[in-house]
Amino acid sequence: MDIVITIQHAANVHFFKHVVGELESAGHDVFVFAREKGVVGELLDAYGIDHELLCGEPRGWLGLGLTQLCYEARLLRRARSIDPHYILTSHGIAASHVGTLVDAESHVYIDTETMINGGNRLTIPFTDVLYTPDSFRETYDAEHVRYPGYHELAYLHPDRFDPDPDRLRAHGVDPDERYAVLRLGAWNGNHDIGKAGISAAGRHKIVDELAADGRVFVADEGDGPLPSGAEPLPVPPADFHHLLAFADLVVGEVATTTLEAGLLGTPTVRISPFAGASEMGKFRELAEYGLVRSFHTDHETTAIRELTRLYRDPSAASNWADRREALLATKIDVTQYVLSQILADVPEPTPDDRDPGPTLAASGSGTDPGADAGTTVTHHPGSRPGQDSPPRPDRPSVNRN
Repeated sequence: MDIVITIQHAANVHFFKHVVGELESAGHDVFVFAREKGVVGELLDAYGIDHELLCGEPRGWLGLGLTQLCYEARLLRRARSIDPHYILTSHGIAASHVGTLVDAESHVYIDTETMINGGNRLTIPFTDVLYTPDSFRETYDAEHVRYPGYHELAYLHPDRFDPDPDRLRAHGVDPDERYAVLRLGAWNGNHDIGKAGISAAGRHKIVDELAADGRVFVADEGDGPLPSGAEPLPVPPADFHHLLAFADLVVGEVATTTLEAGLLGTPTVRISPFAGASEMGKFRELAEYGLVRSFHTDHETTAIRELTRLYRDPSAASNWADRREALLATKIDVTQYVLSQILADVPEPTPDDRDPGPTLAASGSGTDPGADAGTTVTHHPGSRPGQDSPPRPDRPSVNRN
């Protein structure tokens, strides 16, 4: 079976890295096409994933649009020569368009609501099957399937990731020493227009407070100057999750990193212009479990006061570990789920226990729980939304146990 996977962001590399490996081990031909952004190429190389970079990193908002057009044209040309059975993507606009044009079934995984990521409007109408976490706050009529997990559990589920202290020691970090990680964004995505993260003064204040008790490592997508007292990221991108797992605190404006840290059981504070009334469903759920404390950037001073208190709380680590276990009991290995949707011999995973709800609530989260439960739609592989045609006879059926 021929399968195309598209990569637009470093998080996509993590999301699909185990999927690629298991598909290839099962004898399928996997073609990975990427658009350079940040450390995408570096991560693909680090994980040994054979790939082709179709476009470089765009410059400016006009460059973003031109790069997207270039990416779609080149992806279409490659896909026509491959004639894939499936095209898999995470938030990939091009994949759904190309899938329609080459009659490949597109499976699109998104976890950010359209009210925040307007690019969904260019993706969803062309998507064969749309997959979202069950915490997702929006519902779509055609082929919208929910699953009990997060994108990050494709690579941070306990069956997929085991924090390794030696990966830190190899780069001069003692996993037993106190340290914090501050993650800053570039704010140049299509959904970041008009948004900004932590202020320059706020960044310096955070580092001053945390450096009094330990080392502070800063990862800045925008490549800005390091605040006084901070250190650059000590590990390569492929070891970043090990650094998060052993940290005493993670502070960030970047959604993916703060969600990753919370799922690893690391005390986490998020300061973002997206927090608040229009909060993403995944962060509402993490707030219910007390794993990520989110503050709008308008409340930066309150957030800094809270993260300082949390960093000095001797019970924080054990509290987060308990909360993590409670959450994981309700979630699945998302890599296995992705595979189960295209391979008939891979069973669809189920949570260890779906019954218990959140046991510990976050204080000062800036969010309130609640999401549309939505519905699960029966999917007929090989057919377009609104059609009732059977799958092409030369293509395997999707398993829907």
